[in-house]
Amino acid sequence: MNIPKNLGRSFRNLSVALSALMMASSCTAYYYVRTDVSRDLEVDRYVYREVPEGTGTPFSFASDSRWKVVKVDEPFAVDFYDGTESMTHYAYAGSANIGDLAVAWDLSGDGIVKPKESLGKRFRWFYTYYDYKAVFKGLELPLPFDGYMSKAQTELFFRGADSPKGWNGVEMFFLLDTVNQSFAQWYSDAVYLVMCNIFRPYCSSEQKTVLDTVKQSFMEGVELESMFAMKPDEFEDRLAAVAPGSGFGKLYESNAKDIDEAYDREAQVMDFFETAFVYSVDMPGRYFKGNAVDFIDGNPMWKVDAYRLMNGEVELAATTRKANVLIFILTFAAIAALLLLFSRRLPGRRR
Repeated sequence: MNIPKNLGRSFRNLSVALSALMMASSCTAYYYVRTDVSRDLEVDRYVYREVPEGTGTPFSFASDSRWKVVKVDEPFAVDFYDGTESMTHYAYAGSANIGDLAVAWDLSGDGIVKPKESLGKRFRWFYTYYDYKAVFKGLELPLPFDGYMSKAQTELFFRGADSPKGWNGVEMFFLLDTVNQSFAQWYSDAVYLVMCNIFRPYCSSEQKTVLDTVKQSFMEGVELESMFAMKPDEFEDRLAAVAPGSGFGKLYESNAKDIDEAYDREAQVMDFFETAFVYSVDMPGRYFKGNAVDFIDGNPMWKVDAYRLMNGEVELAATTRKANVLIFILTFAAIAALLLLFSRRLPGRRR
């Protein structure tokens, strides 16, 4: 069997490029958000998750009296694509306004990943249409993907866009390997940029120039895994090694508290990679149109996580259509009556 020479390198690059994100997602909390909508647009929301024994506060967002936390009588499984989780508890709340029941990802009630949700109802004689929409703000990245990956590549990498028509698995593997290498380079450069921004307030003008000019030397000989996990003191040690005599090596020691606090703020975004949601909505009628990726018990569903939000705003949309049976009956009865009346007026039908 002939194996491409760069296949081993490709496997390694694939692993390296995703290592940082895998570390962040190794302790992922999975939530299944089910929303039941009545004909008058009143909402019942159930947020399920697996709650291990001894967990203190499984639903931090459910801190006010509207939410009730309940243990599931019979746990059930939900497929989150990267794993199947057993739902053991849920938080429940009801409201006439779906906006009152939005779940914030930072679990503080006002997170950057708190969706803007809306419901609508449209009467169109034979049918009534129900519309659901949720918009999630994209993550703010320290460095744009421009110059690293194309829009089509980021859509494929972060959101599972359709593969090129006719491609097989091997061809897709090498395409993803190319994207993985680009992502690894982007991640490494983003870490360098963030670290420079953390140290810059404490640098002299000469040291700021060093930060802007030694990147290539800094990266040479540094494993990608090391960049992904690099801490501020390690970053400065590396700067001191590639720019001796520049004064680096003492800034962190003199400003450790402030630098660590700045680093923690920048690294906080990684917390979002430890949370994943599956949303589903049950509205009157049957699914008519939208951008659902799958269905749970016939209801549209979507997965939302930080990976998908790295590529910008995410919108969930679904429309269901419910037949107005009485109007169908009355309309056809009226049509039948008119036809009957018309037929009696036709020539030759008179007695």
